Amino acid sequence: MLNITRRRGERIIVGDDIYVSVLEVSGQSVRLGIEAPRSVRVYREELWLEIKAQNEAAVKAAAGASLPEGALPELGPAPGSADPGDAGPPRGSAEGGGPPVRRRS
Repeated sequence: MLNITRRRGERIIVGDDIYVSVLEVSGQSVRLGIEAPRSVRVYREELWLEIKAQNEAAVKAAAGASLPEGALPELGPAPGSADPGDAGPPRGSAEGGGPPVRRRS
């Protein structure tokens, strides 16, 4: 961890485009200003830990939930698709090696 001493009005730069400014010092509290691109998420640690715990709980709940029998339809071949047996040897196989050959019926 890097420890830096700064006074009110002074800043530090993180990377190329994140600026942390000391706005106010009052007793045990320090008020900081953070300038960062919108793509960079900035959280107070206690909020980040709470969000992380909620996300982990949601993942566990979703993993434990199972769908009732028959909730999802069985998927067959797409409409208009050819029978896989008509496509010839698989690509890259020792039998063909090239693209599949379509046979005329």
